[in-house]
Amino acid sequence: MRVAIVGLGIMGSAMASRLIDLGHEVTVNNRTRDKAAAAVERGAVWADSPAEAASVADIVLSFVTDAKALKLVAFEPGGIRDGLGPEAVHCDMSTISPVDALEIERRYVVDGLAYVQAPVLGSWRQILEGSLLIFGGGATDSLDRCAPVWESCAKKIWRFDTVEQSAAAKLSCNILIGQMIVGLGQTLAMADAGGVDAHTMLDIIASSNLASPMYASKGKTIAEGNFKPNFIVRNMLKDLRLASDYAIDKTLSLPSNAANRELFIRAIADGFGDEDYSAVVKTMMQPSE
Repeated sequence: MRVAIVGLGIMGSAMASRLIDLGHEVTVNNRTRDKAAAAVERGAVWADSPAEAASVADIVLSFVTDAKALKLVAFEPGGIRDGLGPEAVHCDMSTISPVDALEIERRYVVDGLAYVQAPVLGSWRQILEGSLLIFGGGATDSLDRCAPVWESCAKKIWRFDTVEQSAAAKLSCNILIGQMIVGLGQTLAMADAGGVDAHTMLDIIASSNLASPMYASKGKTIAEGNFKPNFIVRNMLKDLRLASDYAIDKTLSLPSNAANRELFIRAIADGFGDEDYSAVVKTMMQPSE
């Protein structure tokens, strides 16, 4: 298929590599051209604007930080909407609020254009392995058109009737991820205070019903002091805030999410904002004032 990728951060770059390797025709655009160098070297075609990228694509995938950035690449002059064909689909794979997803979809529908919200669980490694989890929401025919691209990188795909559902599913996962990493940090901090080595504590967890793949992978990197980012603290805080705002809109109480959000705020204040989100554990291990 002819696929355009707008946004070549960690995820977009990995997706470009995966799709090129599988024989898709890939066109790329990014705010700064230097980030596209690796994709172009592998065989992608550079486009000078999101509109130019969209004009030659059946599917346009966007990977951006937040809804503000998505609206810029979609709707500013020279944006995706300006180049998107009537048979093409803009599939955003970022994590945004359900409210923003609905607004963006409405703006496309007014112009008779197709939009799908398809956030993911997993990072660059899962894209390259083809083991990504994808939550695709939108009109059935648009989901059908996106399916061959998703199947190139996914282990499992969930299809939802609306963009709100897919965005809500992703935020629901991310508040659990936040809760799990805070819980792991709390456990390791308590064990450390009592003189129990982190590796020993992780072995106890792995040998019990408390075990989970996340605790195994993140526990290992935490114990090694490795906080090289796959998903940074700032972006986790962004998602926890989105969840809080959506909960208020739905008159839903998320008390643990509120507490976890404050810890990520502290982690940024401690200078860990651009490290992996597991760096919140470093904040938790500091002596309380």
